[in-house]
Amino acid sequence: MHFALLAHITPSTCKPSVAYEILNVVLIDARQLCAGATGRNGGHIKTMTFAMWAERKKIFGIEETFWISLFEDCHLEAMHSAMLEDGIDASLVLTEGIEAYYKQKTLDQACESTQRDEYLKNEFKLSSRCVGAICEPSASVWPYRWITGVLGHLVYPKKLNVQTNTIVTSILDDSSSQYATVCTNRGNIRARNVIHAGNAWASHLNPELRPFISPVRVNVVDFDSSSNDKADQSTCDYDYLIQRNDGDLVIGRACTGRKDTPDDSTADIAPMQHLRGFAEEALASVPIGSSTRIDHQWSGIVAFTQDDVPFAGRLPFSGYKHQWVCGAFHATGMIKASRTSQAVAAMILGDQSNNDIPSSFLVITEERVRGLKRSVEVGGYPIHAHKAISASL
Repeated sequence: MHFALLAHITPSTCKPSVAYEILNVVLIDARQLCAGATGRNGGHIKTMTFAMWAERKKIFGIEETFWISLFEDCHLEAMHSAMLEDGIDASLVLTEGIEAYYKQKTLDQACESTQRDEYLKNEFKLSSRCVGAICEPSASVWPYRWITGVLGHLVYPKKLNVQTNTIVTSILDDSSSQYATVCTNRGNIRARNVIHAGNAWASHLNPELRPFISPVRVNVVDFDSSSNDKADQSTCDYDYLIQRNDGDLVIGRACTGRKDTPDDSTADIAPMQHLRGFAEEALASVPIGSSTRIDHQWSGIVAFTQDDVPFAGRLPFSGYKHQWVCGAFHATGMIKASRTSQAVAAMILGDQSNNDIPSSFLVITEERVRGLKRSVEVGGYPIHAHKAISASL
């Protein structure tokens, strides 16, 4: 079977998993491999079960919400096992994730009751602003190393044909043909199946999905190790914090001030101002003036969806007979992409024996599409207030 795996702009953690499962794959990327958010290394493997539980329950009901949480939770073990099996050093560090809350109302929404605990301040060096926290298994990782390592294993035995700096201009998909034709600026490729795995850009060649997927720019800074002490994660309106093996802190602004845009060539002023002062306010041990020790700052594009969950499966629209989608991971691809892509590969190969993907991820249901259209008309689901825009190149 011949496949074209379209990255469009930035590969995510789903692409290696898809390629492992399927033979004769051409991976097409408009830029270099790992040129986008994945390669810029947030590297944060942690579920958002507590933060997302209430809103997800409103949309999907408690049974599906529980299933989504289990699916996310299993990624930490699955990714760890895959790295060990492949012998790839991706700087994976298993640790304890701390979901720290700095507003009592927000904490109360995450759990029924809590008490202030000096352990939070003494052990995790959180500031006095912290009113409570939830701990859970977590990890930090260098995703660029993992993805390039996996792709290297696939390229050299000639199982995977990688074509970078290649822009897909259109896809010709005739229902009477056995193949779709992927048209690029460097020539055409015929494939029995085409997988749109561009995450935030998954709707680039699928206008039917554009109202439901938003490419969003998030911002990150790196504090060098002389300006911090131990911590794992924080937050109020959702920032994340990761400590590298060398002691550096990577802090990302995952909420307020982000922009709906597919452009990651610049960063946003307001989030960067926040991030530069964040560590001094959130952590007890970071010295005043730590913002002068920021080594790097950057932005990356993540995907938000209208209903919080990814799109996975065969595209149900007319004129897409040979096309599939695996992307739009709602900003948390590290805990969705790998096993979702395995499930899509299984669908293509006709293997449903071990497919435990949450049903809400599936793009094929007419009910989901109708619900998404209604949510756009009335102003969106509670989780995602962004207006979706076209993710054009």
